[in-house]
Amino acid sequence: MNRARGALWIALCLAAMLTSASILCWPSPQPAAPDCRLPSMRVFKREGVLQLLCEGQVTREMGVTFGWNPKGPKEREGDGRTPEGAYHISSMTKSEHFDRFLAVSYPNEHDLRRARDEGIDHPGSGIGIHGTTKALAPLARAWIRFVGAIGIADLIGPTEGCIGISNEDVEVLSNAVSVDTPISIAAARPRGAAADP
Repeated sequence: MNRARGALWIALCLAAMLTSASILCWPSPQPAAPDCRLPSMRVFKREGVLQLLCEGQVTREMGVTFGWNPKGPKEREGDGRTPEGAYHISSMTKSEHFDRFLAVSYPNEHDLRRARDEGIDHPGSGIGIHGTTKALAPLARAWIRFVGAIGIADLIGPTEGCIGISNEDVEVLSNAVSVDTPISIAAARPRGAAADP
């Protein structure tokens, strides 16, 4: 009798874990972002959040993930870090590998000056906001939700320093912003700043 009860508990635990995993992987419906004359974006690395703003007001928050070494600003090519500072979207492309790729204007003048001052020859490039292949989309979605839920977005991520986002969210962004849209990337939300709806 105890053996049957133990097997039942194991089966129930496995079923709960599989159900949880499938919920994490399931896409959320993403209504279109409102039309906006002056969109902008803010990214907070510690919280793993990208905010889409319309004329300074937050219209949507999206979960994101970063590189394999996300703490601190990007310093050099291959460091696995995501830049921190003020940038803009420099190009937008559709891609089989990334679904959509919104290139970020890294390195900016400040980054280049810092690299020169520190004797760094290659500060890196090719940073953007992107999704992933259709085959990896459920796993990426689950990862972004998981690290956001347990608060480890700033500890490790699967990109080389880019801002990874679900395919559904990158499609919303690519329809809401354009080239030259400003984006600020910060280590964390300012102290005392509450999360916007």
